[in-house]
This record gives sequence, structure tokens and C-alpha cells, in this order.
Amino acid sequence: MRSLFGFGKAEETPASPNASEKAANDAQTAAGDSEPAIPPVFDCAVSDGPLQEIKALSADEQQVLERIKAEIPELIADLPPIDEEAKKFVDETVPLDIEGWLTDECIARYVRARKGVYDDTKKALRKSIEWRAATRPHALRPDVVEIESRTGKMYFNGFDKLSRPVIYMYNHRQNTKEPDNQIRWVVYTLELCIRHMRPGVEKVTLAIDTTNWGFSNSVSIGTAKKFLDILSNHYPERLGRAVVFVPPKLFVGFYSLVSPFIDPVTKAKVAFVKPNDPAPAQSENSNSPWIAVEECFARDSLEKDCYGNWAFQYNHQVYWKAVEDEFAQAKAALLEKQN
Repeated sequence: MRSLFGFGKAEETPASPNASEKAANDAQTAAGDSEPAIPPVFDCAVSDGPLQEIKALSADEQQVLERIKAEIPELIADLPPIDEEAKKFVDETVPLDIEGWLTDECIARYVRARKGVYDDTKKALRKSIEWRAATRPHALRPDVVEIESRTGKMYFNGFDKLSRPVIYMYNHRQNTKEPDNQIRWVVYTLELCIRHMRPGVEKVTLAIDTTNWGFSNSVSIGTAKKFLDILSNHYPERLGRAVVFVPPKLFVGFYSLVSPFIDPVTKAKVAFVKPNDPAPAQSENSNSPWIAVEECFARDSLEKDCYGNWAFQYNHQVYWKAVEDEFAQAKAALLEKQN
């Protein structure tokens, strides 16, 4: 997103893996590796580790939630049919299952995002329900978005220390320019992550590699705005952390200028990391975005291409087989539930 995560061009930074190693890794990513490929991790191992604390609703917010629950039949009545344009991209045999989507946890996210205002929450929920009915984001076909995944520029793989799904973003692997399909791939990835969140987890973590970042491989401002609109309106309270690895100086300077104007809740989710630093660069300043990588990730479950120790290397054939299998399983589960 050029407006926030695409400002300027990254410097050559002496971090591990170094630039030449990453170039070799990227070449193998595109061409395939001679070594047996490691499959992606979509399921979180159950552990005794901590989960991100979900803010409890206040008494007033809880009343809003209960009031909306009582009005669910009204909320889901008279839904629009699938949009004619959307029919080109979705599997229409996948059940809609709005009732299954409209859980207490889902309603609570909208209540928190709309500051506990009943009218705003109800309108936002209805808007999302209509959007899901018309566009069927959970039913996007894998073949439609496959081209967006071929170079491994963005994908879900594994979990952070709080069991949140991790979406890796390697912007220098950008391979397409069609904005609507780029957004479909983001939506597909979010839906995939949500399907694999363990109980008690509601958010995702972004691991953003800024190696070779520049305007030439950034999405347009218009695409970024459209994506942010979808995220805020239809996936509220879903971003846990956006961790920017080795941000270039120009970006850091720009962020310092605009950060006073960013919503405090959003600003608290943005973090910068220099992987070789054992501690935050500005640890005495509680408002600093700099953190140690270990605050969010276990090195052994962080990809090597993103400065971790995990030897996972994106292989499109292997990754896409896992995506297609997962889609088929998710569809079968919804069909079974419907019957």
C-alpha cells in the first residue's frame, strides 16, 4: 500500500538473510526448489501458550449486542442475490450460511468497532451481510486468484506467538497490476485465515518484508484505499499486528510525520523490526513503534525469507495444492452443515 507501507525505496540493509541470499531465495520461489518443498501450515497446534486478550464488552455494549441478537431475523431478511459480476469469480454451490457467520463474537467485533453505538453497529452489520450475500467472499474460487499467488508475494502460512494466523507480504515479488483481482486475493487470504483461527483467536498478523521495496512494485493508492475500505467495513477488529521488517529510512521518517494523526488503536498495531537487534531501538520511549522480533514471533516459526529460522520456502505448486484441498474441505463442511 503505497500510501502507508510503500513510501520510498528500501536501502540495502545488512540483515540476515542478506540481499544476495534473498535474491537466490526469490529465484527459487519462482522456479521451484530442488529440495522437497515444505507444505504450508494452515492449522495451529493446540498449546498452552497465551492468546491475544480480547477486550471485554462494557455493560452498555453488551446490551447493544443482546439487542442486535434479538433482531437477527430482521438483519438477514430480504438479502440480495449474488451479483452478476461476482458470479464470474465464485462457486455458487457453496452455501451462504449467514447465520453461521453471525456469531456472538462477530457481533461483538462490530459493536467494538462502532464504539457501542446501536444504530451504527446495526447498519454496519447489515451492510456486511448484504456484501457477503452479493459477493460471496468465502466462495471465491481458487482458480480465479491463483495468478496472484504464483510468485509468493502474499500468503497465509503459520502462526505468531499468540496463535494468530500470519500473512507474509513480500512486495518485491509483485507480479500483477489488475487491482480488483489483487483485492480478491487479499479477501481470499483473509477468509482462509479466519477459517483456521483456533477458538479464542480473532485477529491476523502481517509480516511485511520491505526488501527492495519501491514504487514500481507497490499497489496503487486507489487499490490500497479500496482494500482498507473492505477491511474496515467488512473485517473490523481483524488486524492484530502489522510488523514491518527493516523499514527504509524514508518510510520511517514519513511515518513519524503522519503518526500523530493516526487513530491510536490503529497506530498501536503497527510495529517496526530490525531482526538483528535483540531489543527495541527506542525502548525508553513507550510510544516507539520499534519492537524486538521475539515480541511477536518465535524465530523457529518465522520464515527464513522474513529473517526467521524456519526453512520454509514458497513453492507455488505445493502451496496451491494445499489451497485447493482446503477449499474443497471447507465447501464440503458447509454443504454437510446445510443438510
